[in-house]
Amino acid sequence: MNAPVLAPNFCQIAWVVRDIAAAEKFFVQTIGVEKFLHFENLAAKDTEGTYLGQPGDWVINLYLAYAGDTQVELIQHVSGKSMFAESLERHGDAVQHVAYWLDDSEYDAASQHLESAGYPFIQGFKLPLARVGYFDTRPAIGVVTEIVGATKEGHEFRRNLKDGNF
Repeated sequence: MNAPVLAPNFCQIAWVVRDIAAAEKFFVQTIGVEKFLHFENLAAKDTEGTYLGQPGDWVINLYLAYAGDTQVELIQHVSGKSMFAESLERHGDAVQHVAYWLDDSEYDAASQHLESAGYPFIQGFKLPLARVGYFDTRPAIGVVTEIVGATKEGHEFRRNLKDGNF
């Protein structure tokens, strides 16, 4: 089996922050990002969320926007155990992961490729729009790698997000 080529699907840089409103203000007022889509209180229990191989108990706030062709994601840990809480504890406000946007049909092969290359699955969740998985690539690049396996509706969501249609 050939290894999936993730590079062309690079799409996102994600920050974990303590104050998501302040981070959003920075990106809008200082960087010039037009607007963010807000997902408040996204909970593991509502998304088949996991953490370290167990059902997750985490809750996060997640904001998404585009800066040019790159998606900007802001995440604020609200409660529970998660890689986001761990990142805040270790590094404070910082870039926590980069992401690659795939079709759902490519997700399993990409996931298997990352794990067989020695980068274990840390956390994940499912939405009607996509499956999301985070892999521990910190030893190699200093941050986690996320893969998103999008459904047809997920691809439409991403196009609308990029165009500011939300």
